[in-house]
Amino acid sequence: MLWSLTKWNYKLSTMRLVRWWLRMTVLDRFILVGLCNFMFLVYSFFTFFIWLMNYAGRALTSMTSSNSLLGSLGGSLPVGLKFLLGLLNFVSGIAVFFEVVFLIFVLALSIFFVIDIIWDFINTRRDLMSMTTKNNIVLATRGEYVGGQPQLPHARFIYIVISGTLKNPYLGIILPSFQPIEIKIPLMDITSAKSGIDDKFGKPGIFNFSMTSITPSIWKGERSAINIEYTSTGRKYIVELGSFLRGNDEVQMWKNYLTCAQAEADTNTKPFGEWKSLPEEKA
Repeated sequence: MLWSLTKWNYKLSTMRLVRWWLRMTVLDRFILVGLCNFMFLVYSFFTFFIWLMNYAGRALTSMTSSNSLLGSLGGSLPVGLKFLLGLLNFVSGIAVFFEVVFLIFVLALSIFFVIDIIWDFINTRRDLMSMTTKNNIVLATRGEYVGGQPQLPHARFIYIVISGTLKNPYLGIILPSFQPIEIKIPLMDITSAKSGIDDKFGKPGIFNFSMTSITPSIWKGERSAINIEYTSTGRKYIVELGSFLRGNDEVQMWKNYLTCAQAEADTNTKPFGEWKSLPEEKA
């Protein structure tokens, strides 16, 4: 739901809180919501204990009042104890107030978590399916653009596609909006491709893609990303894409698809297994 509400607005989509939420996997979000609920239970126990002590204190105060039996016998509470009981009553009221606030927050977070999963599953996958039904798109997903593209200064989540024609495929970064903006990184015009780091900045057409570890998860270590190295106007750029919709396995799949799309353009040989080739000419 958060993706659907923010993807149309570039400023909202670049907010740190939005990227932090979308970067988390379903497991991450479930652990976060579960932890908040556990903390609420602990705080509720603390609040109940404080309320119980306050109730006992008020009962003791009523027993020593002038109208009670102890009050008629001349019993009274020390001044210090009265102060402590008054302070306990104040703390109890504050604790109950924050209990209500905490309850509203936990309920809102839990409801948002459930709605967000269902909404995101239906809406995002519907968008991706509508993209992949087109003849000129081999693969589509949602991921995080970390940086490196000279036209995109701000990190944000975007749609990523492998598109183009058979002889001229490209990796497309699509910024969702009412008029989507697509930035193309060509996969062809390559003089060499290597898995290491190339230091020949002036050599045209260098394009590398490799696995790296960025965007650490707060629950389970690091996540994979794709680094795409290419040159434009004699300068090297490294575009980093990570936090794919289906996690690290999808990152690896994209690395394989980029390799296969590039090889098919070179050799005109269709890769083995289930594969959707790009059209010969632009539609």
